[in-house]
Amino acid sequence: MQDQLHILVVDNDAFYRQTIKQVLRTNYPAAIIQEAMTCAQATQTMALQQFDCVLLNYHLPDASGMSCLVDIRKAGSSTPIIILAGQGDEKIAAETIRAGATDYLPKKDLTPQLLAHCLRGALRYHQAQEQIRQTQEALQLRDRAIAAASNGIVIADPHQLDCPIIYANPAFSAITGYPPEEVIGRNCRFLQGEDTDSQYVQQVRDCLQQESACQIILRNYKKDGTPFWNELSLSPVRDADGTLTHFIGVQTDITERRNAEEALQVNTARQQGLLRDMFSSVTEGKFVLCASEADLPEPYTPFAEPVSLSRTSGVRELRRHTLGACIAAGIPDERRYDLETAVGEAAMNAVVHAATGTGHVFLHGRGAVQVRVEDEGKGIAVEDLPNATLKRGYTTAGSMGYGFKMILQLIDKVFLLTGVAGTAVVLEQERTPKAPAWF
Repeated sequence: MQDQLHILVVDNDAFYRQTIKQVLRTNYPAAIIQEAMTCAQATQTMALQQFDCVLLNYHLPDASGMSCLVDIRKAGSSTPIIILAGQGDEKIAAETIRAGATDYLPKKDLTPQLLAHCLRGALRYHQAQEQIRQTQEALQLRDRAIAAASNGIVIADPHQLDCPIIYANPAFSAITGYPPEEVIGRNCRFLQGEDTDSQYVQQVRDCLQQESACQIILRNYKKDGTPFWNELSLSPVRDADGTLTHFIGVQTDITERRNAEEALQVNTARQQGLLRDMFSSVTEGKFVLCASEADLPEPYTPFAEPVSLSRTSGVRELRRHTLGACIAAGIPDERRYDLETAVGEAAMNAVVHAATGTGHVFLHGRGAVQVRVEDEGKGIAVEDLPNATLKRGYTTAGSMGYGFKMILQLIDKVFLLTGVAGTAVVLEQERTPKAPAWF
């Protein structure tokens, strides 16, 4: 890489220019060397091209090497510059270094070895300075990004007593109402209040103790006492050796989102309650819309091992287990076929909507069969439940075509639990049909 150096030699003495070029060629035979005889030529050339190093004579016809050096630095160039002087002068050497020279070299001492050593030192120094500059720019960019972020960001020092905050960006103050002077030096617990869940607070403590990351949602309080939902992401920061140096906490005020979610849950629960009453009424109690796992019936005695359902396997096996349970329960052929058909429909719906599912077959001593089909799909939306369960002919793509309406006509009792976490359908068939509630 050094053989490809691009070097500018600035000297009005042709003999010295040639001497310097020969010295350079000794150690850098492939180097590209350009020449300039005046300060004006040097500055013009450097404005048009990039150089790895400049060898600048202290005495030039149109300006001193010192003023030329100053002009080059004022123009914004950070290229390494080695000042060449006829005689060594420590005072001049110190002045040029203060003015921005990388090194100072008397011409009388010039040898290939000395120049190569000086050049290598100048290049290494320049590379180090460039790395420092790039690092500083990256840090400044990071600082600006953190300061401009809409999320509250704090940095805490785990090596100080009580892990105090040592930095908080403006967004943190905007979210919490606390100015920086009331934040720095304090532990983040000042955001907690009477309704802050101690379980989540303990999670934060465990995270700090274990030097691990965590993300939680907890109720915090602003300076004026206003509660807000804080989505907190806490991450450890480590140095190159893996040693913990700091913790970074990112706070997001999700109060509006949380309130909207809670309102939606209340509305959904209200709709499900109305639908549950309606379904129970129009199906004479045959169909139960469940609000939670607790509303599903207790399972009977397992008749077979659980069956894994997929698009290519499992459905026939589940139907076969269902047939075996019906025979063991003494269920007549027609009612046995009805249950097989309904189980096949429920299983197909599971694999169509969730790709996979699980089927369970249970047997009761009184002569009853219970089949549960569950999946982890996205569930049935509340607004779609009436059509999905009661509308004749309503069916999902890829199912057997009977639809939930037909299942209700074939089965003694059907339980349905559905939501974003998945769907569970429980089908129960007795040996003999139960009499209608009005009978």
